Amino acid sequence: MVSILANTFVDCHLSWNRRLEKMDKYRLVEEKFINAHGFIGDDKNVVTVRPNITEEGPSSCTLRVTQQAKPRSCITDAMTMLEQKKCVELKAMGKAINKAVTIAEILKRKLPLHQITTLSSCEIINIYEPLEEGLDTVVNQHYVSCLTITLSEDSSGIDVNDKGYQPPLSLEEIQGGDASAPILPDTTPKTGSSSYGSNI
Repeated sequence: MVSILANTFVDCHLSWNRRLEKMDKYRLVEEKFINAHGFIGDDKNVVTVRPNITEEGPSSCTLRVTQQAKPRSCITDAMTMLEQKKCVELKAMGKAINKAVTIAEILKRKLPLHQITTLSSCEIINIYEPLEEGLDTVVNQHYVSCLTITLSEDSSGIDVNDKGYQPPLSLEEIQGGDASAPILPDTTPKTGSSSYGSNI
């Protein structure tokens, strides 16, 4: 079984390397994000394909967690929103989801917070044009997971019957103290990596 898994990994790695070599002959000319409102920056090309749903801009209590974001800064911003608005909505996609979950768990151990977790996905479409004559335009489509964690100091406006609802932790589990502690390890991606996974 181990041998089969190892061979499969090698085959996938070789296939991926060959794919990268082929994409060296192309350049990215357009990138579309479908149903990704609130999860990416306003400078991105966001498309909505659900006309029956009214899309609103990010609210004043929405905090977008990216892979490049510093956990300490996110926690401080979230605590500020909780003090001012009594709620905060953490949004993350792709590789940033783990960071958002960790931030939510830290916040829940500093304040008694009601939580609702919602999972969704968005489609990313990358369009590549060839750098050499005789090659066709390449369109790559893939899906990325999206996570929304809503934290509120009270249950008003919170559906406690929602399947993603979690009640506040017990008082024994809440630590309080400095909002910026503990310091999380730096998970900032290295140059060349993508917050949404592979670009090709």
